[in-house]
Amino acid sequence: MASLDVQRGARYTHTTISKRQEIWGINIFSCAFFMWGLAYGLLDIMNYHIKVAMGISRKEAASLAMAYYFAYFIGAPMIGGPIVKKMGYRLALVAGFSVLATGNELMSVGARKLNFPMMCFSHFVVGMGVSTLERGANAYATNCGPRRRAVVRILFAQTWAGIGTIVAPALANAVIFDPTKSRTLPATDPYHPGRCLMPPSPIGAVDLSRVVTFYRYLGICVYGLALAFAVLLFRTNLVIEVEVSKSPDLKHSNWLFWKHPLASLKYARLWFGVVANFFNLGCQVAVAQFFIEHMVVNSCNSSKQGASNMMYAQILFVVGRLVAAAFVVLPTATRSEWVPKLFKPRYVLCSFLAGAAAFTGAGIQATGKAAVVCAILVMFCEAPSFPMIFESATAGDREWMPTAETIITLSISGGGLLPLLMGIFADHVGVSVGWSLVTVCFGITFSYTLSCNLIPSFRSAIDATHEDEGVNKGNGDVELGSISGK
Repeated sequence: MASLDVQRGARYTHTTISKRQEIWGINIFSCAFFMWGLAYGLLDIMNYHIKVAMGISRKEAASLAMAYYFAYFIGAPMIGGPIVKKMGYRLALVAGFSVLATGNELMSVGARKLNFPMMCFSHFVVGMGVSTLERGANAYATNCGPRRRAVVRILFAQTWAGIGTIVAPALANAVIFDPTKSRTLPATDPYHPGRCLMPPSPIGAVDLSRVVTFYRYLGICVYGLALAFAVLLFRTNLVIEVEVSKSPDLKHSNWLFWKHPLASLKYARLWFGVVANFFNLGCQVAVAQFFIEHMVVNSCNSSKQGASNMMYAQILFVVGRLVAAAFVVLPTATRSEWVPKLFKPRYVLCSFLAGAAAFTGAGIQATGKAAVVCAILVMFCEAPSFPMIFESATAGDREWMPTAETIITLSISGGGLLPLLMGIFADHVGVSVGWSLVTVCFGITFSYTLSCNLIPSFRSAIDATHEDEGVNKGNGDVELGSISGK
């Protein structure tokens, strides 16, 4: 691969990257964010329809998400992490697209055979591809330029993931599913005024030929995208390779967790961020997985109406990330003395997560339009949480940055556990009361943001990272002396 790289192994540090290189890198890497947003959005809406079509339980449907998110235990540390550390972010991007395409092709095979275990395995392979993309792209967005702009870069790039989740429901409804069946209104629940019943599951699995065709062609397109990116990244100088800092060498015995330096209280913020993001991703996936069912039961929507409301929620999800980015940028766009104090990134994150917990709690008893509004506002408030937790948890961890980035990426596996627990819980108490589980988990995530504002060491480390790190080289290319070659 080195012989095919026109950049000849050049590596740039985050302090020597020009603005032009920063903009090019983030814009092109944002395509990776869009693709995993599309995969994530398809997972949400496809799992609901597969549940109805194949007549499987909530628990079985949640196991599809569990397979997808538990793949992060393999993809991030065993595929994405080693590729990033040894060969760079660009190769991780190409590898991630290739594995994702393979998962899409396997998905078409599972749907053609109506084989549920095969579909679970397909979700696992897709998850490995997406986790490889996330391991490389999130870290690239954080490190491709001065750290003081890291929050803005990762929020902007993650916005494209939100756009992918908007496109996914539209694709699923337009290409895959029969619109005449999805417009049927649910029956009213005679025991709970204002609520409705889920439609009965069909006897036996129905034909999923449209799913087969969709994923087959999607896989081919992603393979083509992987090839196009390989040419763009390695045969042009548009996207630079960012230097990956190396963690200190340790004796073998010190890799035991309790002897590792990262196990000390010095890195408590990192581990609290990992726990918070584990529950945060679990909440986000549970909300998305049960969103349409929530619309059917609590708002008496048809599946088509539920999918439309989900699309509106995903649009507000994107808006939420843009609003958070605007709040973060606002202090640099004004000369007022109080604005920078009021709109610190840790304040912005705390406010959004407080809203997510509040609206999830309100949605437990809400019916009709109120249930729709609460669910949509939850999506808006949860929008900036992952990129801002990722950035704040790793802020100041420069010595162990690669390891910290892998660990925080692993926390995304929480998206596999909570939907499963939510499915089991909803089977016993119903989807309405099931929202209380999500409320509690959002509360745990919110406690991390409180600690970032209340614990002095957390607060000072995050604020120090967002201050100027020195003068950037300007808008032009960085001089040859400012990069390292291998």
